Amino acid sequence: MHTLISEFSREVLAAGEAVFQIGDTGDSAYVIESGCVEVLVGATQPQQRVAVLAEGAMFGEVALLDRQARTATVRTLVPTTLVRIDRAHVDELLVRADPVIQYLLRLLLERFRSSSGKSELPPTLPPLSDHTAFAPPEDLHAAAVRTLSLAHDLSDAIARDQLDLFYQPIVRLTDGSLAGYEALVRWRHPVLGVVQPDEFIPLAEKTGLVHRIGQWVLQRATADWPALRPTCAANAGVRPFVSINLSAPELCSAGIVDAVERSVRNAAMDPQELRIELTETVIISSLEKVSASIASLRAMGVGIALDDFGTGYAGLDYLQTLPFTAIKIDRAFVAHMHAAERSFQIIKSALALARQLGISAVAEGIEDAATGALLSSMGCEFGQGYHYARPLPLGDIVGRS
Repeated sequence: MHTLISEFSREVLAAGEAVFQIGDTGDSAYVIESGCVEVLVGATQPQQRVAVLAEGAMFGEVALLDRQARTATVRTLVPTTLVRIDRAHVDELLVRADPVIQYLLRLLLERFRSSSGKSELPPTLPPLSDHTAFAPPEDLHAAAVRTLSLAHDLSDAIARDQLDLFYQPIVRLTDGSLAGYEALVRWRHPVLGVVQPDEFIPLAEKTGLVHRIGQWVLQRATADWPALRPTCAANAGVRPFVSINLSAPELCSAGIVDAVERSVRNAAMDPQELRIELTETVIISSLEKVSASIASLRAMGVGIALDDFGTGYAGLDYLQTLPFTAIKIDRAFVAHMHAAERSFQIIKSALALARQLGISAVAEGIEDAATGALLSSMGCEFGQGYHYARPLPLGDIVGRS
């Protein structure tokens, strides 16, 4: 019998066990984590072996697309551990599929149809993107296998206590005193180790899991704030604050304002000490709903920062129409401000604009003292970067204070 290791969504099979047989319902694919399997065809005995697959291979892929019965039997040759990928986990991916996923799934289905005499692709499969020629099939295959596996495992990451919040200090550039923190989510995958946010957050948005992650970050950051707040330096002019990042789907959800209000109340937190960071691309995706949420949050006292300022194409328009309380100058400009005149002038203009609008400015990615000093001389109020501190878990911050 199969033994399901639920915490890793894996199946451990003894040698000689059938993963599936000809005629079984096709509802999943598998990635071989360890061991090997043989692929057998033919309706009568003895069946013909057509392939032997080992660690890292994926099989049963067509079942993720066409809902047809299995056309082969797959059996283990040695004790084998498999990662099961259910069709339900990729249905959402197919609607808004990444080019890598489009490429792999279409390629696999075309191969299957050509070998079985059926050449038509299902009408629901998205067209192959023109951007999929950037890498050879081997690279695309590996990327697709990783994406599918991560989508499957991410659904359990919160329940399995695999997410962490790290906090990167934000300092006042005039004296280096601690003004607040930015909360940054990390995923400790049980097999792959630390998965970076720029990989799993877009995946969470595509699969709808971003709502659960956003709620978790909001609740965790506000709950941690009573322990973090005493580490900030007292300042009569500006309250200490903690910033969280919310995605477009999360900000547009009907209950987001109530969730924020409930979280700050449960933490006995002043709403003015919470700041929500949004990127220009987040706002572009649904301006009307985002505007309504921002207005309600500002009425509550929550600060709103325009993140990655200068990297989009509509930042000035948003500053004119939406009640932002801060801008964050993107690290790409900060990193080149000494050597590139354009980067220097962009930062200078952004800081002048912030002063005219009566909002604060935070420079990201400060890597050395000279950059911090130059930004301070230009009138930038806040900064963050490795020169001051890397993101740290709550225990390390509180333990040092």
